[in-house]
Amino acid sequence: MSLYVDVTKKLGKFTLDVSFEASGITGILGASGCGKTMTLKCIAGIEKPDRGKIVLDGITLFDSEQRINLTPQMRKVGYLFQNYALFPNMNICQNILCGQRGERIGDKKQKLSEILDLMQLGGLEKHKPHQLSGGQQQRVALARIMIGNPRLLMLDEPFSSLDSHLRGQLQIQMLELFKKFGKDVIMVTHNRNEAYMLCEHIALIDDGRIVAHKDTKQLFSDFKFGIRCLDCPLEF
Repeated sequence: MSLYVDVTKKLGKFTLDVSFEASGITGILGASGCGKTMTLKCIAGIEKPDRGKIVLDGITLFDSEQRINLTPQMRKVGYLFQNYALFPNMNICQNILCGQRGERIGDKKQKLSEILDLMQLGGLEKHKPHQLSGGQQQRVALARIMIGNPRLLMLDEPFSSLDSHLRGQLQIQMLELFKKFGKDVIMVTHNRNEAYMLCEHIALIDDGRIVAHKDTKQLFSDFKFGIRCLDCPLEF
């Protein structure tokens, strides 16, 4: 499985102009405002690029020349927002199942049982989001995505709202989840430690452009020995 992205998107004075291929667990690392989230939104179909092409596992999601622009639903891309976007008036089960339509009741119950077990949410089925910890809310949001069996999982700063102790615990759990997921993952972060721990490859982005894209250990090794890939706002 693989993802190919080559797009340009102008937003006011800012221009996103990125081109990269991704497979496995890929981190998009960069400072705030550099274009990380906009890249995810273009892949997900939330934002339409001005030009370019996006291909996932041989399926063209967007092609400006061919006038192809699949809807977010047709792309089957799972997108975890920074605020998790849970419905406050729904319990855990309702939140997880809200996007599941057209399936038999028995199938839905089976999938729900499996995903609750995977996310270690058993016993919390009737809880509302405000009754959960930050880590539990994150797992519910992930469960809602995973139950739809997406082709690609994208996470936007998944640990930014969590305290440092909880962040460390969830990073270990997240890595295990990535392995079980078994498909491509893209994780946006401005935290180099998160990127190093969780990602196999890193695309370093600055001012709307990819300035380096390497295996994680190679990228950090290059910076450690003073090999700069352009003026990067992150301190290594």
